[in-house]
Amino acid sequence: MSGGGEGRVVGNLITNPEAGIEVLHTPAGLKPPEMKKPVLVQRPCMYLASFVKSLPVLFILGIAGWSYYAYVVALVLGAMQDNLSEQVVCCVMYHIIFIMFIWSYFMTILTPPGKVSTSWMLSAGAVSSLAAAQTEEEWKTRLAAIAAEMGCRVKQRSVQGAVRYCEKCECIKPDRSHHCSVCEACTLKMDHHCPWVNNCVGFGNYKFFMLFLCYALSYCTFIAASSARHFAKFWSDSLSIGVAKYHVVFVFLVSILFSISVSSLFWYHVYLVLNNRSTLEQFRGPVFDDQTSDKDGWSLGHLNNFKEVFGLNPLLWPIPIPTHIGDGTNFPHRRAKNFTNYHSIGNSELSRPETPSRTLVNPILSTGGAVSASQTIHSNTTSVQHSGKASVMSGPLSPASPDYTSTEVVLDMNGTTRTTTVAINKDDLSELVIQ
Repeated sequence: MSGGGEGRVVGNLITNPEAGIEVLHTPAGLKPPEMKKPVLVQRPCMYLASFVKSLPVLFILGIAGWSYYAYVVALVLGAMQDNLSEQVVCCVMYHIIFIMFIWSYFMTILTPPGKVSTSWMLSAGAVSSLAAAQTEEEWKTRLAAIAAEMGCRVKQRSVQGAVRYCEKCECIKPDRSHHCSVCEACTLKMDHHCPWVNNCVGFGNYKFFMLFLCYALSYCTFIAASSARHFAKFWSDSLSIGVAKYHVVFVFLVSILFSISVSSLFWYHVYLVLNNRSTLEQFRGPVFDDQTSDKDGWSLGHLNNFKEVFGLNPLLWPIPIPTHIGDGTNFPHRRAKNFTNYHSIGNSELSRPETPSRTLVNPILSTGGAVSASQTIHSNTTSVQHSGKASVMSGPLSPASPDYTSTEVVLDMNGTTRTTTVAINKDDLSELVIQ
Protein backbone atom coordinates (compact mmCIF):
# COMPACT_ATOMS: atom_id res chain seq x y z
CA MET A 1 0.00 0.00 0.00
CA SER A 2 1.12 3.48 -0.69
CA GLY A 3 2.86 5.62 1.84
CA GLY A 4 3.83 9.26 2.07
CA GLY A 5 7.65 9.29 1.90
CA GLU A 6 9.49 12.05 0.04
CA GLY A 7 11.43 11.13 -3.07
CA ARG A 8 15.19 11.51 -2.90
CA VAL A 9 18.41 10.35 -4.58
CA VAL A 10 21.02 8.41 -2.59
CA GLY A 11 24.01 7.30 -4.64
CA ASN A 12 22.63 5.16 -7.44
CA LEU A 13 19.24 4.82 -5.74
CA ILE A 14 16.09 6.87 -6.33
CA THR A 15 12.95 6.57 -4.25
CA ASN A 16 9.37 6.53 -5.43
CA PRO A 17 7.80 9.80 -4.23
CA GLU A 18 4.61 7.91 -3.40
CA ALA A 19 5.88 4.95 -1.45
CA GLY A 20 9.39 5.90 -0.47
CA ILE A 21 10.68 2.51 -1.63
CA GLU A 22 14.20 2.41 -2.98
CA VAL A 23 14.62 1.10 -6.51
CA LEU A 24 17.97 -0.22 -7.71
CA HIS A 25 19.35 0.78 -11.07
CA THR A 26 19.06 -2.72 -12.47
CA PRO A 27 20.02 -3.63 -16.03
CA ALA A 28 17.18 -3.94 -18.51
CA GLY A 29 15.31 -7.22 -18.25
CA LEU A 30 16.48 -8.00 -14.70
CA LYS A 31 14.45 -7.70 -11.52
CA PRO A 32 15.65 -6.88 -8.02
CA PRO A 33 16.67 -9.94 -5.94
CA GLU A 34 13.46 -9.94 -3.89
CA MET A 35 11.41 -10.53 -7.04
CA LYS A 36 13.09 -13.84 -7.93
CA LYS A 37 11.24 -17.11 -7.52
CA PRO A 38 11.96 -18.98 -4.27
CA VAL A 39 14.52 -21.76 -4.46
CA LEU A 40 13.72 -25.35 -3.50
CA VAL A 41 14.85 -25.00 0.12
CA GLN A 42 12.42 -22.11 0.63
CA ARG A 43 9.36 -24.01 -0.52
CA PRO A 44 8.67 -25.89 2.76
CA CYS A 45 8.49 -22.52 4.52
CA MET A 46 6.06 -21.29 1.87
CA TYR A 47 3.85 -24.37 2.33
CA LEU A 48 3.91 -23.86 6.09
CA ALA A 49 3.00 -20.19 5.64
CA SER A 50 0.12 -21.16 3.34
CA PHE A 51 -1.18 -23.61 5.94
CA VAL A 52 -0.99 -20.99 8.68
CA LYS A 53 -2.88 -18.52 6.47
CA SER A 54 -5.62 -21.10 5.93
CA LEU A 55 -6.17 -21.68 9.67
CA PRO A 56 -8.79 -18.90 10.03
CA VAL A 57 -10.75 -20.41 7.12
CA LEU A 58 -10.58 -23.87 8.68
CA PHE A 59 -11.74 -22.37 11.97
CA ILE A 60 -14.80 -20.75 10.34
CA LEU A 61 -15.66 -23.98 8.50
CA GLY A 62 -15.25 -25.95 11.74
CA ILE A 63 -17.61 -23.60 13.59
CA ALA A 64 -20.11 -23.80 10.72
CA GLY A 65 -19.97 -27.62 10.69
CA TRP A 66 -20.43 -27.88 14.44
CA SER A 67 -23.30 -25.36 14.40
CA TYR A 68 -25.05 -27.45 11.75
CA TYR A 69 -24.95 -30.49 14.01
CA ALA A 70 -25.93 -28.49 17.10
CA TYR A 71 -28.90 -26.84 15.41
CA VAL A 72 -30.28 -29.58 13.15
CA VAL A 73 -29.59 -32.65 15.29
CA ALA A 74 -29.61 -31.34 18.85
CA LEU A 75 -32.17 -28.55 18.54
CA VAL A 76 -34.53 -29.33 15.65
CA LEU A 77 -34.59 -33.13 15.89
CA GLY A 78 -34.11 -33.17 19.67
CA ALA A 79 -35.47 -30.20 21.56
CA MET A 80 -38.25 -29.47 19.02
CA GLN A 81 -39.47 -33.05 18.66
CA ASP A 82 -42.81 -32.27 20.31
CA ASN A 83 -43.68 -29.50 17.82
CA LEU A 84 -43.70 -30.68 14.19
CA SER A 85 -44.64 -27.32 12.66
CA GLU A 86 -41.77 -25.60 14.49
CA GLN A 87 -39.40 -28.29 13.26
CA VAL A 88 -40.42 -27.87 9.62
CA VAL A 89 -40.33 -24.05 9.62
CA CYS A 90 -37.02 -23.79 11.44
CA CYS A 91 -35.41 -26.55 9.40
CA VAL A 92 -36.40 -25.02 6.04
CA MET A 93 -35.40 -21.47 6.97
CA TYR A 94 -32.16 -22.65 8.54
CA HIS A 95 -31.06 -24.56 5.43
CA ILE A 96 -31.85 -21.63 3.13
CA ILE A 97 -29.74 -19.24 5.20
CA PHE A 98 -27.01 -21.86 5.72
CA ILE A 99 -26.69 -22.57 2.00
CA MET A 100 -26.47 -18.86 1.12
CA PHE A 101 -23.96 -18.30 3.93
CA ILE A 102 -21.64 -21.11 2.79
CA TRP A 103 -22.11 -20.24 -0.89
CA SER A 104 -21.16 -16.58 -0.42
CA TYR A 105 -18.26 -17.56 1.86
CA PHE A 106 -16.68 -19.86 -0.71
CA MET A 107 -17.26 -17.31 -3.47
CA THR A 108 -15.37 -14.75 -1.39
CA ILE A 109 -12.52 -17.19 -0.87
CA LEU A 110 -12.27 -18.56 -4.40
CA THR A 111 -13.02 -15.47 -6.49
CA PRO A 112 -9.93 -13.43 -7.43
CA PRO A 113 -10.31 -9.81 -6.32
CA GLY A 114 -8.85 -8.62 -9.60
CA LYS A 115 -5.24 -8.15 -10.63
CA VAL A 116 -3.70 -5.39 -12.72
CA SER A 117 -3.65 -6.28 -16.42
CA THR A 118 -0.34 -6.89 -18.16
CA SER A 119 -1.08 -3.85 -20.34
CA TRP A 120 -0.31 -1.71 -17.28
CA MET A 121 3.09 -3.35 -16.79
CA LEU A 122 6.15 -1.33 -17.75
CA SER A 123 8.65 -2.70 -20.22
CA ALA A 124 12.25 -3.29 -19.22
CA GLY A 125 13.25 -0.16 -21.09
CA ALA A 126 10.66 1.94 -19.26
CA VAL A 127 11.82 0.59 -15.90
CA SER A 128 15.42 1.43 -16.78
CA SER A 129 14.36 4.91 -17.86
CA LEU A 130 12.73 5.51 -14.49
CA ALA A 131 15.76 4.16 -12.65
CA ALA A 132 17.99 6.57 -14.55
CA ALA A 133 16.09 9.63 -13.27
CA GLN A 134 18.25 11.88 -11.12
CA THR A 135 15.59 13.97 -9.36
CA GLU A 136 12.09 13.49 -8.08
CA GLU A 137 10.63 15.89 -10.66
CA GLU A 138 12.41 14.09 -13.48
CA TRP A 139 11.08 10.78 -12.11
CA LYS A 140 7.53 12.18 -12.07
CA THR A 141 7.83 13.59 -15.59
CA ARG A 142 9.17 10.37 -17.05
CA LEU A 143 6.52 8.28 -15.31
CA ALA A 144 3.72 10.57 -16.56
CA ALA A 145 5.09 10.33 -20.11
CA ILE A 146 5.32 6.54 -19.90
CA ALA A 147 1.74 6.29 -18.59
CA ALA A 148 0.47 8.50 -21.43
CA GLU A 149 2.39 6.49 -24.01
CA MET A 150 0.95 3.25 -22.64
CA GLY A 151 -2.58 4.68 -22.72
CA CYS A 152 -3.07 4.24 -18.97
CA ARG A 153 -5.80 6.73 -18.03
CA VAL A 154 -5.65 7.54 -14.34
CA LYS A 155 -7.23 10.33 -12.31
CA GLN A 156 -5.72 9.39 -8.97
CA ARG A 157 -2.30 10.62 -7.91
CA SER A 158 0.11 10.06 -5.05
CA VAL A 159 0.27 12.57 -2.21
CA GLN A 160 3.22 14.19 -4.01
CA GLY A 161 1.26 14.54 -7.25
CA ALA A 162 2.92 11.70 -9.19
CA VAL A 163 1.23 9.00 -11.25
CA ARG A 164 0.95 6.06 -8.87
CA TYR A 165 3.51 3.35 -9.61
CA CYS A 166 4.30 0.00 -7.95
CA GLU A 167 7.98 -0.93 -7.92
CA LYS A 168 7.33 -4.53 -6.87
CA CYS A 169 4.91 -5.23 -9.73
CA GLU A 170 6.58 -2.69 -12.05
CA CYS A 171 3.22 -1.37 -13.19
CA ILE A 172 1.15 1.78 -13.28
CA LYS A 173 -1.47 1.53 -10.55
CA PRO A 174 -5.02 1.91 -11.89
CA ASP A 175 -7.32 4.19 -9.92
CA ARG A 176 -8.29 2.78 -6.49
CA SER A 177 -5.83 -0.13 -6.75
CA HIS A 178 -3.17 -0.87 -4.13
CA HIS A 179 -0.38 -3.37 -3.65
CA CYS A 180 -1.13 -6.14 -1.14
CA SER A 181 1.97 -7.30 0.67
CA VAL A 182 0.28 -10.60 1.61
CA CYS A 183 -0.89 -11.50 -1.90
CA GLU A 184 2.23 -9.87 -3.40
CA ALA A 185 0.22 -8.28 -6.20
CA CYS A 186 -1.62 -5.07 -7.00
CA THR A 187 -5.34 -5.54 -6.32
CA LEU A 188 -8.05 -3.67 -8.21
CA LYS A 189 -10.19 -1.44 -5.96
CA MET A 190 -8.53 -3.00 -2.95
CA ASP A 191 -10.50 -2.78 0.28
CA HIS A 192 -8.37 -4.87 2.63
CA HIS A 193 -6.76 -8.27 3.00
CA CYS A 194 -9.05 -10.45 5.10
CA PRO A 195 -7.43 -13.37 6.97
CA TRP A 196 -10.86 -14.94 7.60
CA VAL A 197 -11.23 -15.60 3.88
CA ASN A 198 -7.48 -15.88 3.16
CA ASN A 199 -7.93 -13.52 0.25
CA CYS A 200 -7.88 -9.88 -0.66
CA VAL A 201 -11.26 -8.17 -0.75
CA GLY A 202 -11.38 -6.06 -3.88
CA PHE A 203 -13.23 -5.28 -7.07
CA GLY A 204 -13.94 -8.87 -8.11
CA ASN A 205 -15.25 -10.30 -4.82
CA TYR A 206 -16.50 -7.31 -2.81
CA LYS A 207 -20.15 -8.22 -3.47
CA PHE A 208 -19.51 -11.75 -2.21
CA PHE A 209 -17.80 -10.40 0.89
CA MET A 210 -20.80 -8.16 1.62
CA LEU A 211 -23.21 -11.08 1.13
CA PHE A 212 -21.02 -13.25 3.34
CA LEU A 213 -21.28 -10.71 6.15
CA CYS A 214 -25.02 -10.31 5.58
CA TYR A 215 -25.77 -14.02 5.61
CA ALA A 216 -23.37 -14.66 8.49
CA LEU A 217 -25.25 -12.08 10.54
CA SER A 218 -28.61 -13.54 9.47
CA TYR A 219 -27.38 -17.04 10.27
CA CYS A 220 -26.26 -16.15 13.79
CA THR A 221 -29.31 -14.02 14.50
CA PHE A 222 -31.71 -16.74 13.33
CA ILE A 223 -30.01 -19.40 15.46
CA ALA A 224 -30.05 -17.15 18.52
CA ALA A 225 -33.72 -16.21 18.06
CA SER A 226 -35.00 -19.74 17.41
CA SER A 227 -32.96 -21.38 20.17
CA ALA A 228 -33.61 -18.78 22.90
CA ARG A 229 -36.74 -20.53 24.22
CA HIS A 230 -34.98 -23.86 24.48
CA PHE A 231 -31.91 -22.22 26.00
CA ALA A 232 -34.18 -20.95 28.81
CA LYS A 233 -35.49 -24.49 29.39
CA PHE A 234 -31.96 -25.65 30.15
CA TRP A 235 -31.88 -23.62 33.36
CA SER A 236 -35.24 -25.01 34.51
CA ASP A 237 -34.10 -28.60 33.87
CA SER A 238 -37.02 -29.12 31.49
CA LEU A 239 -34.78 -29.67 28.46
CA SER A 240 -34.63 -33.46 28.61
CA ILE A 241 -32.62 -34.42 25.52
CA GLY A 242 -29.57 -35.83 27.25
CA VAL A 243 -26.07 -34.61 26.47
CA ALA A 244 -27.33 -32.84 23.31
CA LYS A 245 -28.74 -30.06 25.49
CA TYR A 246 -25.22 -28.71 25.99
CA HIS A 247 -24.92 -28.21 22.24
CA VAL A 248 -28.11 -26.15 22.35
CA VAL A 249 -26.68 -23.99 25.12
CA PHE A 250 -23.35 -23.41 23.41
CA VAL A 251 -24.82 -22.79 19.95
CA PHE A 252 -27.03 -20.08 21.45
CA LEU A 253 -24.12 -18.39 23.24
CA VAL A 254 -21.76 -18.63 20.27
CA SER A 255 -24.41 -17.24 17.91
CA ILE A 256 -24.90 -14.24 20.22
CA LEU A 257 -21.17 -13.51 20.32
CA PHE A 258 -20.76 -13.81 16.55
CA SER A 259 -23.86 -11.67 15.95
CA ILE A 260 -22.31 -8.81 17.89
CA SER A 261 -18.91 -9.03 16.20
CA VAL A 262 -20.22 -9.52 12.65
CA SER A 263 -22.87 -6.81 13.04
CA SER A 264 -20.37 -4.00 13.56
CA LEU A 265 -18.31 -5.09 10.55
CA PHE A 266 -21.37 -5.52 8.32
CA TRP A 267 -22.89 -2.11 9.03
CA TYR A 268 -19.52 -0.45 8.61
CA HIS A 269 -19.20 -1.90 5.12
CA VAL A 270 -22.80 -0.94 4.32
CA TYR A 271 -21.75 2.63 5.05
CA LEU A 272 -18.71 2.25 2.78
CA VAL A 273 -20.77 0.80 -0.09
CA LEU A 274 -23.36 3.59 0.07
CA ASN A 275 -20.58 6.19 -0.03
CA ASN A 276 -18.46 4.34 -2.61
CA ARG A 277 -15.36 4.14 -0.46
CA SER A 278 -12.97 1.35 0.34
CA THR A 279 -11.56 0.84 3.82
CA LEU A 280 -8.29 2.40 2.66
CA GLU A 281 -10.08 5.41 1.18
CA GLN A 282 -12.02 5.87 4.40
CA PHE A 283 -8.78 6.33 6.32
CA ARG A 284 -7.13 8.50 3.66
CA GLY A 285 -9.06 10.16 0.87
CA PRO A 286 -7.80 9.66 -2.70
CA VAL A 287 -5.80 12.49 -4.25
CA PHE A 288 -6.91 13.46 -7.75
CA ASP A 289 -4.99 15.03 -10.62
CA ASP A 290 -5.97 18.51 -9.46
CA GLN A 291 -4.04 17.83 -6.22
CA THR A 292 -7.25 17.72 -4.16
CA SER A 293 -7.93 14.98 -1.62
CA ASP A 294 -11.61 14.00 -1.67
CA LYS A 295 -13.05 11.04 0.23
CA ASP A 296 -16.30 11.36 -1.76
CA GLY A 297 -14.55 11.70 -5.11
CA TRP A 298 -15.88 8.37 -6.41
CA SER A 299 -19.38 8.76 -4.98
CA LEU A 300 -22.25 8.86 -7.49
CA GLY A 301 -25.13 8.88 -5.00
CA HIS A 302 -26.23 6.09 -2.67
CA LEU A 303 -28.24 4.11 -5.23
CA ASN A 304 -25.63 4.30 -7.99
CA ASN A 305 -22.90 3.44 -5.48
CA PHE A 306 -24.86 0.36 -4.46
CA LYS A 307 -25.45 -0.64 -8.09
CA GLU A 308 -21.75 -0.34 -8.86
CA VAL A 309 -21.11 -3.22 -6.44
CA PHE A 310 -24.31 -5.28 -6.78
CA GLY A 311 -25.35 -4.62 -10.38
CA LEU A 312 -28.44 -3.30 -12.10
CA ASN A 313 -30.83 -6.23 -11.56
CA PRO A 314 -32.39 -6.20 -8.06
CA LEU A 315 -33.35 -9.87 -8.39
CA LEU A 316 -29.67 -10.83 -8.51
CA TRP A 317 -28.53 -8.66 -5.60
CA PRO A 318 -28.94 -11.38 -2.89
CA ILE A 319 -27.42 -14.17 -5.02
CA PRO A 320 -23.63 -14.77 -4.84
CA ILE A 321 -22.97 -14.49 -8.57
CA PRO A 322 -20.91 -11.79 -10.33
CA THR A 323 -23.09 -8.78 -11.15
CA HIS A 324 -20.77 -5.85 -10.41
CA ILE A 325 -20.41 -3.03 -12.92
CA GLY A 326 -17.22 -1.87 -14.58
CA ASP A 327 -13.80 -3.27 -15.37
CA GLY A 328 -12.01 -2.39 -12.13
CA THR A 329 -9.54 0.00 -13.76
CA ASN A 330 -11.70 3.00 -14.72
CA PHE A 331 -14.30 4.55 -12.45
CA PRO A 332 -16.63 7.53 -12.89
CA HIS A 333 -16.12 10.31 -10.40
CA ARG A 334 -18.15 13.27 -9.26
CA ARG A 335 -15.32 15.76 -9.77
CA ALA A 336 -15.89 15.76 -13.52
CA LYS A 337 -18.32 18.34 -14.94
CA ASN A 338 -19.89 15.75 -17.20
CA PHE A 339 -19.78 12.05 -16.44
CA THR A 340 -21.83 8.94 -16.90
CA ASN A 341 -22.77 6.70 -14.02
CA TYR A 342 -20.61 3.86 -15.31
CA HIS A 343 -18.37 5.04 -18.15
CA SER A 344 -16.77 1.60 -18.41
CA ILE A 345 -20.05 0.27 -19.80
CA GLY A 346 -21.41 1.31 -23.16
CA ASN A 347 -25.08 1.53 -22.29
CA SER A 348 -25.41 3.75 -19.27
CA GLU A 349 -27.68 6.56 -18.28
CA LEU A 350 -26.31 10.03 -17.82
CA SER A 351 -26.13 11.17 -14.24
CA ARG A 352 -25.58 14.79 -15.35
CA PRO A 353 -26.59 16.39 -18.67
CA GLU A 354 -23.87 16.79 -21.24
CA THR A 355 -24.27 20.56 -21.65
CA PRO A 356 -21.52 23.12 -21.17
CA SER A 357 -21.46 25.06 -17.94
CA ARG A 358 -22.16 28.79 -18.26
CA THR A 359 -21.25 31.71 -16.07
CA LEU A 360 -23.63 34.62 -15.74
CA VAL A 361 -21.39 37.52 -14.77
CA ASN A 362 -22.69 40.02 -12.21
CA PRO A 363 -26.42 39.20 -12.53
CA ILE A 364 -28.86 41.69 -11.02
CA LEU A 365 -32.06 40.25 -9.59
CA SER A 366 -34.89 42.74 -9.44
CA THR A 367 -37.79 42.59 -7.02
CA GLY A 368 -40.04 41.47 -9.85
CA GLY A 369 -38.06 38.29 -10.39
CA ALA A 370 -36.16 39.38 -13.52
CA VAL A 371 -32.42 38.98 -14.01
CA SER A 372 -30.48 41.64 -15.88
CA ALA A 373 -27.97 39.77 -18.06
CA SER A 374 -26.27 42.69 -19.69
CA GLN A 375 -22.84 41.14 -19.10
CA THR A 376 -21.23 38.29 -21.03
CA ILE A 377 -22.59 34.77 -20.59
CA HIS A 378 -19.47 32.58 -20.69
CA SER A 379 -19.42 28.99 -21.85
CA ASN A 380 -16.60 26.47 -22.02
CA THR A 381 -16.93 26.57 -25.80
CA THR A 382 -18.26 30.04 -26.66
CA SER A 383 -18.71 33.52 -25.24
CA VAL A 384 -22.05 35.06 -26.16
CA GLN A 385 -22.57 38.81 -25.80
CA HIS A 386 -26.10 39.43 -24.66
CA SER A 387 -28.09 42.38 -23.38
CA GLY A 388 -31.57 42.46 -21.99
CA LYS A 389 -33.49 40.76 -19.21
CA ALA A 390 -33.86 37.09 -18.49
CA SER A 391 -37.20 35.97 -17.11
CA VAL A 392 -36.80 33.83 -14.01
CA MET A 393 -39.40 31.61 -12.38
CA SER A 394 -39.01 29.56 -9.21
CA GLY A 395 -39.91 25.88 -9.14
CA PRO A 396 -39.06 22.94 -11.41
CA LEU A 397 -39.49 23.07 -15.14
CA SER A 398 -42.11 20.77 -16.62
CA PRO A 399 -40.47 17.79 -18.33
CA ALA A 400 -42.91 18.25 -21.20
CA SER A 401 -41.06 21.38 -22.39
CA PRO A 402 -38.90 20.26 -25.34
CA ASP A 403 -37.53 23.76 -25.97
CA TYR A 404 -35.52 23.79 -22.75
CA THR A 405 -32.44 21.95 -21.63
CA SER A 406 -30.89 21.71 -18.17
CA THR A 407 -27.51 23.23 -17.51
CA GLU A 408 -25.39 24.54 -14.68
CA VAL A 409 -24.97 28.30 -14.30
CA VAL A 410 -22.38 29.92 -12.08
CA LEU A 411 -23.67 33.20 -10.67
CA ASP A 412 -20.75 35.58 -10.18
CA MET A 413 -21.85 38.36 -7.83
CA ASN A 414 -18.78 40.63 -7.76
CA GLY A 415 -16.41 37.86 -6.70
CA THR A 416 -18.92 35.72 -4.79
CA THR A 417 -19.93 32.69 -6.85
CA ARG A 418 -22.82 30.30 -6.52
CA THR A 419 -23.61 27.36 -8.79
CA THR A 420 -27.24 26.51 -9.54
CA THR A 421 -29.05 24.26 -12.00
CA VAL A 422 -31.31 26.07 -14.44
CA ALA A 423 -33.26 25.36 -17.59
CA ILE A 424 -32.22 27.41 -20.58
CA ASN A 425 -34.10 28.06 -23.79
CA LYS A 426 -32.27 26.34 -26.63
CA ASP A 427 -33.03 29.19 -29.03
CA ASP A 428 -32.79 32.14 -26.64
CA LEU A 429 -30.07 32.40 -24.01
CA SER A 430 -31.88 35.27 -22.37
CA GLU A 431 -34.56 32.98 -20.94
CA LEU A 432 -33.38 31.13 -17.84
CA VAL A 433 -35.66 29.13 -15.56
CA ILE A 434 -34.39 28.24 -12.08
CA GLN A 435 -35.14 24.59 -11.30
